[in-house]
Amino acid sequence: MTSTEPASDQGTAVWLRRAFFFAVLAFVWWRFSENTADNDLWGHVLYGQRMLHWHGLETTETLSWTATGQPWINHEVLAEVALGLGHRLAGSSGLWSMMIILAALTLGLAWQAGAGPDRNRRLVALGLLALSTNFIAIGYSVRPQLFTFFFFVILLLVLRHIFAGRIRPWAFLPPLLLVVWTNTHGGFLAGWLVVMVAVAAEGLGAFLPGGLRRVRCEPFGADPLVLANVAAGSTLALVANPWGWKLVAWTIATIRLPRPNIYEWQPMPLTPASAPFFFMLLLGALAWGLSRQSRRLWEMLVWVMLAAMTIQHQRHAPLFGLASLVFLPVHVQDLLTRLTTRTESLRATARRPVIAVLGALALLLAGTWCLQINRSTSRQYPFHMEVPRSLFPVNAIEYMKAHQFTGNTITFFDWGQQMLWELPDNPVSFDGRLDTVYPPDVMDAHWRLYAGQDPGPALPLNLARYALLPSSSRGVDVLLAQGWSVAYYDPLAAVLVRQFPTNLKIPEPTEGGRAAATGSVLFPDAPPVLATRASAVAQP
Repeated sequence: MTSTEPASDQGTAVWLRRAFFFAVLAFVWWRFSENTADNDLWGHVLYGQRMLHWHGLETTETLSWTATGQPWINHEVLAEVALGLGHRLAGSSGLWSMMIILAALTLGLAWQAGAGPDRNRRLVALGLLALSTNFIAIGYSVRPQLFTFFFFVILLLVLRHIFAGRIRPWAFLPPLLLVVWTNTHGGFLAGWLVVMVAVAAEGLGAFLPGGLRRVRCEPFGADPLVLANVAAGSTLALVANPWGWKLVAWTIATIRLPRPNIYEWQPMPLTPASAPFFFMLLLGALAWGLSRQSRRLWEMLVWVMLAAMTIQHQRHAPLFGLASLVFLPVHVQDLLTRLTTRTESLRATARRPVIAVLGALALLLAGTWCLQINRSTSRQYPFHMEVPRSLFPVNAIEYMKAHQFTGNTITFFDWGQQMLWELPDNPVSFDGRLDTVYPPDVMDAHWRLYAGQDPGPALPLNLARYALLPSSSRGVDVLLAQGWSVAYYDPLAAVLVRQFPTNLKIPEPTEGGRAAATGSVLFPDAPPVLATRASAVAQP
């Protein structure tokens, strides 16, 4: 069919679409190319390099002084080996490049799956990508979650093939994927839940085909025996790890663990920053409810499950966003098509060449602005991982190095793994490994100390020589009340000592000043000392 639009109008529309693509991709690049080091990055790379060096898995804790000898359930083995190898080969730029490649693959596959070949649906999918970028980017930094997001999208695509009746070889992939996933990151449990919900929904469709037709769901497409094998195989895959069912039980238990210092484990707040998530939630509910397109019951149930998980814990927002990219474009497109007659005057105005040109220029300016921000001075080391002094105690650690402060150290949760890298002779009291290493009483003792309370016997302060805590922490007041002294402080961090080495006299505490919390340093390219040393050296 020949278009009745003038050639000039068609050309204007093409440029408007191109400008839209440019603006969205520039926005996505800005948000996903973030190069700030995560609190756990030092640890992930360190543990991965230790495994590469020792050619094996560590199952007993040797790096802290409060949990020495405790079992270590390292549930991120393959991810840490990959990160350790990436750092060994290309330093901090290798880590950043790994994040960008995984993000591009994950987003690209999810967008393509939702967009399909239809041009209008591709535009809808692009709009959903723009809408969901901020809350998908919540989980994107150099950390093992990168692999969970990638595996999650692969799983959704595989399940689509299975339930469309294309069984071979797809039916074998969910269990195989979960074997790898279980040894890579704890997000495997979300993947297993998706498989179970999807299989249950498709099984329900086999027994209630009439009921599903009433809600315009697609007919059942997979053999019940195939479904049973997928469910059984995916469940057995969870035990294919060094700890067997113990890892599964631990993963379930750790979800219920209080994490007052980790924002990702808090409920999704109703704030301007979270508005895109709630808008996507509303848009998706309308699309599922009003779409005239055939729908899969399993897709709807998985989407609802992920929405509920995100409301409870912010860390699940990327999974919800990725599932929305895969599932929603066809239904949102249908919803928009139903509004065509009611918005004809608005659409006619938008098609006017002047309006289209102004819209294209606005989109080009917005995309250019995103790229300019990406190159701003706030990122001092583009294409590398960097460490902001406003978040990490760079100067305080340098002070401890310069004055040879070595020995057992009371540490702030967020900084423990940075200390393992930078201060190999200072066994930490606590770090981001949380309950993979530390007993509940040790964790509770640190939460009490940070809140300004006596930590109790699980954290024996007399066995520590130094402390590195935030300057604003109430834990500083607790230590001062017990006779400790401040050796160094700046706007971010304070170094306290229980007693000075006999050969060192510091009459007055050293102040770092504002410069100590300004700017960034490059994440180290050289491997850490503890990558090849069996343990930290305790000096009480």
